[in-house]
Amino acid sequence: MPLMKPSAQRGRLSLVVAVCAVGFVDCGFFSNPKNEPSAKDVRPADGQDFTSLTPEQWVNLSLTYYQQHKYLESIAAAQTAAYLRPDYPEAYNNVGAAYAQLHLWDAAIQADRQALRYRPDFALARNNLAWALEQKRLGVR
Repeated sequence: MPLMKPSAQRGRLSLVVAVCAVGFVDCGFFSNPKNEPSAKDVRPADGQDFTSLTPEQWVNLSLTYYQQHKYLESIAAAQTAAYLRPDYPEAYNNVGAAYAQLHLWDAAIQADRQALRYRPDFALARNNLAWALEQKRLGVR
């Protein structure tokens, strides 16, 4: 399940992730997969300044973590991008893809739905949502 975000170059895509897992943000809200992912629930952790990176850079960092199978860090980086740009569908899509790799289907589904709220024609998020719903239906653990 890919995580993607449009980069500065047209047509290129990359992954998004926030950094609660590496201590840059407080992501306790997301520890309960029944909670709806929302940028308003992600806050800087103990005085950390993570605004020196752009949302696109956080998404690229997320992709790097995802490719290294560091899914918690990937989620954290994407959430940071969403905190910095709350209407960032690619960030939510990447959160969903990383949660799906952890088989946390409810959290993945909620993140994919959030991505689709901001961009209803986002084919990747729609496909990721369909896949997560199917895996949940099949009882994949």
